[in-house]
Amino acid sequence: AVVSTQSTGAEQEMKDRKCRKEPTAQAIKMRLTNPLPVEHYYTHFLSLVKDLLDGNIDPGAYEDKLREMFGVNSFVAFTLDKLITHIVRQSHTLVTDAGCNQLKNLYTTYRSGGGAGGSLATQPSRSSQEQNYLKDAEQTIVDENLYKIYFSIEALATVYWKVDPSW
Repeated sequence: AVVSTQSTGAEQEMKDRKCRKEPTAQAIKMRLTNPLPVEHYYTHFLSLVKDLLDGNIDPGAYEDKLREMFGVNSFVAFTLDKLITHIVRQSHTLVTDAGCNQLKNLYTTYRSGGGAGGSLATQPSRSSQEQNYLKDAEQTIVDENLYKIYFSIEALATVYWKVDPSW
């Protein structure tokens, strides 16, 4: 369904392009016509993001090329490089930080014993294990906040609960 929507969108753009007047900026030669056909925007966009992340293109040129393709709607794509940069930074922290590694090992240990979560139906039977897990986690990272995360597949929801250390 997505493929047919994309091809229909490209076909509609081709029809609309014939009916549109030339933009003023192009008419007075302030902006050149984008030689790239609409069908190639996605692959060109991905190559621009890759080039930006590899350092082969500076952020200003990246934004200019996106403006040429998408006009005023390109601001959404401007944030993609920032999002990827933040994800990489957070992933790097998770891998290299000693506290994160200790928590991962603690989670692995308690997960194999059933104390690191599970179905809501089995929660009463593992309550003491979860309390021990929480105490060990609090001792592992003393000056940081702890959160419990609840996932509900039925409700398609996620709940983050900040753990109060005074409990």
